[in-house]
Amino acid sequence: MKYLIALMLAVFSSGALKSQTDSLSQGDDGLAYLIRNAVSSNSKLEELDYRRKIELIKKEQVNKQPMPMFEAMIDYIPLNFMDKPEYSGYLSQRIMLGKLGAMEKMSTVNADAQSIAKEQLKTELSRGVKRNYFELYYYEKLLGFNSEFKNILKDIVRTLELNYASGMGSQNQILKMNNELVMLEFENTGLESSRKVYVNNLRVLSNLNLPDDYRTKNVDYIFTPGLKLDTLELARIMISNNPEFKMIDNMVEKAAVEKNIAELERIPDITLRGGYKYMAKEPMSYITFSIGVDLPFMPWNSKRVDAMVGEKSLMELQANSLRTSTLQYMKNELNSMVIMINSMRDKISFLKDVVIPQSELTFKSTLASYSSGSGEFMNLLDSYRNLRQNYLMLAGEESELLKQYGELEFLLGRQITKIK
Repeated sequence: MKYLIALMLAVFSSGALKSQTDSLSQGDDGLAYLIRNAVSSNSKLEELDYRRKIELIKKEQVNKQPMPMFEAMIDYIPLNFMDKPEYSGYLSQRIMLGKLGAMEKMSTVNADAQSIAKEQLKTELSRGVKRNYFELYYYEKLLGFNSEFKNILKDIVRTLELNYASGMGSQNQILKMNNELVMLEFENTGLESSRKVYVNNLRVLSNLNLPDDYRTKNVDYIFTPGLKLDTLELARIMISNNPEFKMIDNMVEKAAVEKNIAELERIPDITLRGGYKYMAKEPMSYITFSIGVDLPFMPWNSKRVDAMVGEKSLMELQANSLRTSTLQYMKNELNSMVIMINSMRDKISFLKDVVIPQSELTFKSTLASYSSGSGEFMNLLDSYRNLRQNYLMLAGEESELLKQYGELEFLLGRQITKIK
């Protein structure tokens, strides 16, 4: 029994109940490596690259004047076929005033939208990798806790069996502890299955052939104090980096360009026409030159342009309204996340600094009392269950904090924690 007490004290004083992932050395297959592969090898990224290239090619189509036209004509052909007809050739060029730059700008805006869509996909992939990585971390912690608690229970069972053999123990106590041990074994089956599911999810997202025994690495650094969350600074980062907000800004810019294009319909286009004419009957040669001007101010056309401008103006106001409401919503969500993260950090600190040390002390005291014969078995069992529950609570809170950081970084559109 003295050996058992010494073993228990050594286990808790050395922090052996920490997850097996804490001791893993840094390698090339951590979270940062998985994210890099996910955002560089996904097949949808290539499709968005092609879309962007298509929009950029369109710039070279819309920023040029219309093609010129050459006309050749034989006129005044006599019916008696004795006289000679007239021959003429004309070259005409339509000149668009002020519209080419706006249409080129539209192509640029559309190409930017594809770049932003690529950013959105990358942040979504990064979010998915983090979510599954941190879920995997959670199940690894639970498996690590169960492994340590199984060792503790096995030592207690052996002691109970020795006491029972010497006539000082109860078979009922042995059965109860064996039941606890069996439940841990049963939980391990489900935990291991869940762990493999998240490993497989990471395989799909990162496009890597991860082994079945893949383990997370370098996660606990997030729980160290010192990471301050300034909501004003985070809001600035969000406005500058969030792909969803960038897409809304792109919509605002697109609406403004469309409105500009509609207003440019009021500017008349000019058609220049020059040519050569030969009158065979005279015979004489002439050079001709003419200028044609559109009449956009005609009442029917003016009403059409006014309707177009009115429509694009409303679309611009709608886009700006969407930007304002989205910004307000995202700021509220950001504030809620910061409050939740700070609350989780406080809970984790309280669990580590107060709850778990107290439950460890209670368990060790109960174990010592039971070993000396002055304590009851049920008190020992209750203190063990309470200790284990507190460790499971700590693992759950840490996992939720990690996932909340992942959601915050997804909202910001940028990494704020240094991952490895």
